[in-house]
Amino acid sequence: MKPPAAAPRHHRGRVIRRALVLACLLALLAPGAAVAGEPDALAPSYDVDLQGSNGGFRWTGRVTLAVSNPDATPLGRLWVRLWGNGVNRCRAPSVRITAVTGATAGAQAVNCTAVPLALTLPIPPGGRGTVSLDVDIRVPRVIDRFGVGGRGVALLSNALPVLAHREGGRWRLDRWFPIGEAWTYPAADWRVRLRAPRGVALAAPGVLQADGTRTISKGRDYSWAAGRLRPLRAAIRGVAVTVWDARNRPRAESLRVLRIVAARLTRLEQLFGLYGWPDLQVVITGAANMEHTAFIMSSPDDLTLTHELAHEWWFGSVGDDQAKAPWLDEGFATWAEAAARGRPTGCPRDPLVARRTTRGVDFFRSRPFDYVDVYFGGACLLARIQHRIGRARFRSALRKYAVAHRYGWSTAADFRAAMDAAAGSTSLADLWRAFRVR
Repeated sequence: MKPPAAAPRHHRGRVIRRALVLACLLALLAPGAAVAGEPDALAPSYDVDLQGSNGGFRWTGRVTLAVSNPDATPLGRLWVRLWGNGVNRCRAPSVRITAVTGATAGAQAVNCTAVPLALTLPIPPGGRGTVSLDVDIRVPRVIDRFGVGGRGVALLSNALPVLAHREGGRWRLDRWFPIGEAWTYPAADWRVRLRAPRGVALAAPGVLQADGTRTISKGRDYSWAAGRLRPLRAAIRGVAVTVWDARNRPRAESLRVLRIVAARLTRLEQLFGLYGWPDLQVVITGAANMEHTAFIMSSPDDLTLTHELAHEWWFGSVGDDQAKAPWLDEGFATWAEAAARGRPTGCPRDPLVARRTTRGVDFFRSRPFDYVDVYFGGACLLARIQHRIGRARFRSALRKYAVAHRYGWSTAADFRAAMDAAAGSTSLADLWRAFRVR
């Protein structure tokens, strides 16, 4: 996701209004710098079957979630997140679940974004179990990543019920964060059938199967768009790329975006290794700049497109804790947007930016305007490491790090160790201290 300052004008105004509300309402003490760990090996997989209606603004159907139990004791409870309820909360939930089988649903929590599921049969150690539920998704009529993406276009970012973050045997229920991301996803396998209403185009990622389902292997999430969209398709370096634009937009815009994607995808593969999936869906919209597995929403400019494409590595291929350490994807994508375009990365003049770079999203709830520090401070740190140890050595080490963590998890400690190893006798200790990388 692009930082608020880089959003389109009307989107920027919406973010600023939200930021002012947050700044007025939240007067919480800032927590200390967070330590982000890897999620437990629950190995989730999803089977989704939804029918669209109302021009693609409503989706109903069934979701089945399967998980493994990595513990030495039976697993008797799961938590599911309903991130689509983040905006309207309990007063007007956009995502509702009913008819749960394989478990009993408890009372919704965290402003109706979390639901506990008590399993009917606890999953034995090393075993695997499933729960199924009916879901009713109603896209909010607001301009947002989960909302209206243009006239007759529905954006469904993080609309599906998903497994909550579990770390060290404990479920972590982070609060929704309006100007960034608080969700964390291990890589999962997805099998998704979306039946769009007649006359509604479907911008959905995954390899289309003969039975109409789409499959994604090792995907962090599953999001899509539907409505009055027009596709432009091309094969780029073996990836089936589709650019989707509003039907009333000039075709030249789609062609220009496709050229940008072709150039940047090529460069990003050189920087970080192969793109992670067989297809890529690019939805051009002024409503949101947002990354998902094999799917991005973006304004049509080069900088924003490059940033969102970079997230296909830093978030998509290489996962991280977006709630506790958002710099590990936003900072890296910001550095990549400059590197892929052959531009230098500058550093903010404010010395406090470095100290705020590695904070989690909770720190920024009461200071939302400072959230850009995660982006620019993270990019600055990478630029300073590159300057310290040399361009060739740094970029080789960063590429090796991305490849080694492909479909896995990145932590500050892992990244620090990789860079220290690449630096050899050159010390990076002062940078780690300045940016509070632990």
